[in-house]
Amino acid sequence: PCFAFFHDPGFNGCLGDTLRNRERTTHFELGDIVDTVANDIESEFDVTFGDTVRENAVEAAWDILVTDRTADLYALVDDATSTRKDDETVHGLAERVAEKFDSSAAHRATKKQVREYVDRSADLLVSDDVSFGDTARENVTESLWEVMRTVPDDVPKVRDVADDRDTASELLEGMREADILAPPTNCLSPITDELVEAGLRKEYDADFYAAATRDAEVHGGDPFIVEAGIAYGGDLQSEGSVDLLRFANRVPLVYQRGACATTDVVKRIGWRNYGLDQPGGSGMPKGPAVIMVHVASTNVPFTSESKDALANIPEIEDEIELAIREASRELKSYLNKRRSMQKRRKKQDVLGRILPEMADKLAEVTKQDRPNIDGALARIMNNVSVEREVADDTVTLAVENHSDRTEQPDITDIVTAEPTDVPDDATVVDLDGEWFVKWNPSVSAGETAELTYTVTSDASFDINVDGVETEKLTVNT
Repeated sequence: PCFAFFHDPGFNGCLGDTLRNRERTTHFELGDIVDTVANDIESEFDVTFGDTVRENAVEAAWDILVTDRTADLYALVDDATSTRKDDETVHGLAERVAEKFDSSAAHRATKKQVREYVDRSADLLVSDDVSFGDTARENVTESLWEVMRTVPDDVPKVRDVADDRDTASELLEGMREADILAPPTNCLSPITDELVEAGLRKEYDADFYAAATRDAEVHGGDPFIVEAGIAYGGDLQSEGSVDLLRFANRVPLVYQRGACATTDVVKRIGWRNYGLDQPGGSGMPKGPAVIMVHVASTNVPFTSESKDALANIPEIEDEIELAIREASRELKSYLNKRRSMQKRRKKQDVLGRILPEMADKLAEVTKQDRPNIDGALARIMNNVSVEREVADDTVTLAVENHSDRTEQPDITDIVTAEPTDVPDDATVVDLDGEWFVKWNPSVSAGETAELTYTVTSDASFDINVDGVETEKLTVNT
């Protein structure tokens, strides 16, 4: 950049050269650089740069340095996300995260705040066609945090802030937001997210399960861990409110649900954002779901000696909400994907009825042979097409990928006669007079893979394809 905000070309040139030779500069470092350059110019040319001039120089230089922050963030987001994210999505996330940093003139943020910036920005972009899972969000957060630098703050003298209530309040808030090491958890007994999900699978026949375990936090000097799990769909009751399961140190809390902090947290979450009905926008959500929350602590804050409900402690409530939201984001992604697949299935059903009729009508009008529409549905729907052709004793399996990403279908061709001349990239298993030809090709977008083997002409076939969603698969055998 060209720094032309002073009449002194020596100052401009030195400051500009210094900043151009640096890969990145924080607002704190910029102040030191301006002071160093100004002191050197003062000594060499017998001029004076006062505090106001130096502060103006810092702000003017900073405005120039952050001009292209969206472009800088784009490169970091693009490297941290998969190739399936298109440029528009990556640019949208970078732009929204850049806007979050605008709230701080010096672009300062804790790691927790950076993750919140990424989560809020990603939530605005998520749709039926765009997804941002926890892994992508974590990768973007780590990418941004890796290039950020820790900067010091001068500690004020006690006499300067003794009578300032605002400073005391800011100090307390800063202590709460400080990113410190999590306390040891060897004194706690969390269930773990894997076992939370396993328990839900054992007790409930549902379509979807998700669980999350938060890092340990501290309340009143006592460490605690919050875990949450969600089961949705299947045989769960769709009428009425969702079931809420509350646990403390692995013990179920059966009574006083309405007086429990866990219930209060669940009620204030906006569940419509996660695909559950919530009349009035507050209160217990409705739908076929079970929500489970577990708090493990060396000193669980119960409301009474009966130990039936958790007290409303802000630190614990915050962790309960974060744990529930973490699991709920997976539920939201699942429901968005399911709606998308339903639309796709409906479209395929309509095309499956219309295409044959169109082919028949076209042949009738043109007085020509009926056009071959095999594979047309797969091309229109951008599906993965699997076809088998048998010519004499030669069998050819062809996988044509019409989608926009690499697919790896797991194909099993069941043959009633022993196949021969099977290539090395396939295996054959003999099971009770049937032979299973197993093939797992990797097919790039727009490419075709083929498998050829030999079998006697009187053999019959049956094929099974896994690894590709049913709505994105067309099998012509």
